[in-house]
Amino acid sequence: MSRLLAREWARFAATPRLWWFTLLLPVILPGLLLLIFREQVPDRLPVAAVDFDQSAASRRLLRALDSTPGMSLVVDLPDLAAAATRIREGSVYAVIVVPREFMRAAIRGEQPQLQLYYNRQTLTAGNLVLREVRTAVTTVAIGLGVARGVSPGVLVESHALFNPGLEFGRFLALPLAVAVLHVLMVVLAIDVTGRELRNGSAGAWFAAAGGGFAAALLGKLLPYMIWFFAFGLLVLAAMLRLLGIEFQGSQGVWLLGWLGLVLASFGLGAFLLGLFGNLRLATSVASVLVSPAFAYSGMTFPTSAMDGFAALWAQALPLGHFLHLQAAQVLMAAPSAAAWASLGALFLCALLPLLTLRRWRRWFTDPASWGQV
Repeated sequence: MSRLLAREWARFAATPRLWWFTLLLPVILPGLLLLIFREQVPDRLPVAAVDFDQSAASRRLLRALDSTPGMSLVVDLPDLAAAATRIREGSVYAVIVVPREFMRAAIRGEQPQLQLYYNRQTLTAGNLVLREVRTAVTTVAIGLGVARGVSPGVLVESHALFNPGLEFGRFLALPLAVAVLHVLMVVLAIDVTGRELRNGSAGAWFAAAGGGFAAALLGKLLPYMIWFFAFGLLVLAAMLRLLGIEFQGSQGVWLLGWLGLVLASFGLGAFLLGLFGNLRLATSVASVLVSPAFAYSGMTFPTSAMDGFAALWAQALPLGHFLHLQAAQVLMAAPSAAAWASLGALFLCALLPLLTLRRWRRWFTDPASWGQV
């Protein structure tokens, strides 16, 4: 094993591409995510107003809307045609329309209806504006009712759990950083093994391992697995600190989950290369598998709402299992027992190369299979 490790170190030191994969990209890509989500909560989103009432009550309502942290009234428009133009231009995310007779209806104890037109295509911004409008309108309505001596109707007291401030650093930045590291690990596993076949050096690799197929794979990938386990932890811990996220659950379970994802990522890469024996083809298949893995992870669209193949695919990919474990342990203080299923799935994925040992035997011992792109 020592001979194989020394050989791999020599190859690593002489290959600038591997330095990018292991040292630079694992810092640069999460760093870019930190820059994107630096504010964590989107605020002062531009919205427009069309005030047909022009009364004291409507102006009070618009001031309340403008004072919310999530949005800013940037323009008061004369009609809906002008409002539609602004939304189509993308200069505002929503338009709030105050109807005529708004103040008179409020004084009579009626329920005047505001109209909100918001761009649901930009899902995050649209939902944030909708939430802020509802909050401001409810507050103003209660104030008007109390001023008239009318008790408000039944109200719902809601309590947001685990991410009450809707901080996108918690929701997206940390999971996306994990997804980026996952992609790097899978591609790196394919690269360091596939180039041995493409360059025709698989025989020397196999000889350095002492003639053991499993030992050859393990010795090749072990230095990178150890590095990504330690360095990846450092990157994620730095992100937790910079995003102001306090650990709520078991750090031991999270560490075990990260180890499982590292092993599963390298295992998936070695499995794909062993299956195809071709660097380019394995890399292409890996890109199809791991690039959209975040979409199947349940962080944006819940896996419980997926059907058929999508639900099966979500369970087959290792990334989603770790992200659920991470959310449960870092943010939700879930019991450790809730992580066993995810841990089991991750460590099963790590064993995938065992399914291709027979094919690896061919790649190691058949020179006719070397040199393929």
